[in-house]
Amino acid sequence: MDLATFLLICIGGFFATYAHYIFALIADKIGLARLDFGKGLSMLLFGESYDGKPPFMLGFLAVHLNGIIFSLIYSSVLAKHLPGSPLEKGLVWGAILFVFSQCIFNVFITKHGLFSLKMHPKAWQTAFIAHAIYGSMVGWLCPII
Repeated sequence: MDLATFLLICIGGFFATYAHYIFALIADKIGLARLDFGKGLSMLLFGESYDGKPPFMLGFLAVHLNGIIFSLIYSSVLAKHLPGSPLEKGLVWGAILFVFSQCIFNVFITKHGLFSLKMHPKAWQTAFIAHAIYGSMVGWLCPII
């Protein structure tokens, strides 16, 4: 992978993550649960290191770093094995990440329960749409190598 392709994938992953993040923050405006991925990751990763609440920016950076890493995994490893158009491949990747987050991460790491049932009854719906946004944008913006 050359530097230009690497940077294109990283930038695509950043913007896809940003859209995913912003949707989750404003989801309450359309009747879904508002999810603050940055606050959650900040508390999870750095909560014990600070007196009180850790800085919001650390969570924001952690979310975007995850999104960039996941876009690199998609572009360099997974996408060539998925059927369909780039948009469809991206949506499948978003669905894989959604299932992982709701069935593994939320159950064992954050303790929010299967499909975030301990948080809010509509939290899984917000997460589903946010991951669909992320996946579609990664499929659209990131080249497959």
